[in-house]
Parts: sequence; structure tokens; C-alpha cells
Amino acid sequence: MGVAQAGVAFWPQTEISDLPRFVSGLFGEEYVEIAHPNVREFDIRHGGDVMVQNFDGAIFVCSGDLVWGHLKDVNSDLLLLHHQLGSPATFTVFCNYDSGGSYGYALVENGVRKRSRLQTMGGPQLPPLIEYGAPTAIEQRWLSAESYLEDDDGPIDERQRMLYLEDPRVEIAEDDLTGRVLHETLIAQFGVCPWETEAEPVYHFYRAISKMREIKTPEPPSTLPSGALLDAIQKQTRPWWRMLLGS
Repeated sequence: MGVAQAGVAFWPQTEISDLPRFVSGLFGEEYVEIAHPNVREFDIRHGGDVMVQNFDGAIFVCSGDLVWGHLKDVNSDLLLLHHQLGSPATFTVFCNYDSGGSYGYALVENGVRKRSRLQTMGGPQLPPLIEYGAPTAIEQRWLSAESYLEDDDGPIDERQRMLYLEDPRVEIAEDDLTGRVLHETLIAQFGVCPWETEAEPVYHFYRAISKMREIKTPEPPSTLPSGALLDAIQKQTRPWWRMLLGS
């Protein structure tokens, strides 16, 4: 249970006038905008489903397929993605998968990876931690934080180590370090962390034409004008990905 969101965040060099064309260009196939989806039939972790959020000009293109390869492989080429995004000075690739215990980010400047960190539950194909580059100032702050072991009756090697900072007092579990740094990094760069904010973005949802043919996605109701549809999306009290995972 929790948040499941991954994608790329950036400040466009120029206004994106044709979002469907922009999204299609990122994936190399045609995508079309769909009405606000049924939460059980739309998941950015699955190929063919894309959500775009606009927070006062900061764009979040959410798709697991778009970014997972760049997070798990520190040698992946980010230059093509840089060009597809319109060559922004910087952009951030990220994932926050609470249910799977995977958190990560890659900080990119002029198409070049400067720092990346992916923390997972481990497994047959991935180590628990994959890093590239020197820690950022935000990371250093937490890496040098004071810590203590939780006071419980279990064996010492099974107790959770807690990190904390003062003024104000903030505590996190060591296992949550990457997720916390991601949260602070997004706020520092874009003024918002999408899954921990009261701010309402402008939402757009897209689906690949190929996937629509497979599952026969219905067209948006013709009785609902596009303006009313947008208002309905923006007036949701809970973002779709929180409803999906029950948070």
C-alpha cells in the first residue's frame, strides 16, 4: 500500500503546445489523451499508460517504462531523453514505489548524469543499492545525521536504525533515506513533491493507440465538454495513484 509514481520532472525550455505529440515522441509510438481513467484500469507502472502533471510550469511525465532502465543502469544514455524533453538545462528521473520498496533518482545536467541512487529490496537481478556520482548537499546532510537503534526487544542486528536532524526535529528510518532525499530534492528543484502536497496540478492522461486496440479503451463521453472534464479532474479530493493503492 502507498504511493506508486515514477517518471521524469523538468522545466520546459519553451511551452509544450501539443502534449499528445510530445508524449508520443518520448515513446516512439502514437499516444492519445483519454478521459480521467478508472483507477483499476490505468497504472503508470504498466506500458502504454502515461500521466502528465503540470505544477505551475513544472512538468512531471509519469511512466515506469520511461525511467526504470535509467535508474537501474548507471551507464544508460540519457542524452536522447534530454533531446526529447527539449534540452532542458536539468531534469530529474525518479521512482517512488512504496509497495515494492523501490526509491530512486537520477539528476541530469545538459544530458549528462551527475548523480543517481536507486534503493530496492534487492533480488536476483538488483543489489539493494545502486549509486553513481558524489552525494548532493541534501544527501550529505542526511548521511552525516545522528542516529540511534530503535528500542525494542528484538536482536540488535534486526533493529531499525533511525536517522534524525534537529531544528526542526525530523526522523526517518535508514531504509527510507533514498525516499526522503527524493522528496526534498523534488521540492528544492520544482517546489513540489507530487505525492506529498496539497497543490492541485493540471492532469492529463494518455494511452498508447496500440494498447487501446488491445483492451478496447472507450472514448471519453461526448456529453461531457472538455472544460468540464478538466474541472472534474482537478476537483478530485484524492489523486488517482493514492486511490489505487489505498493510501
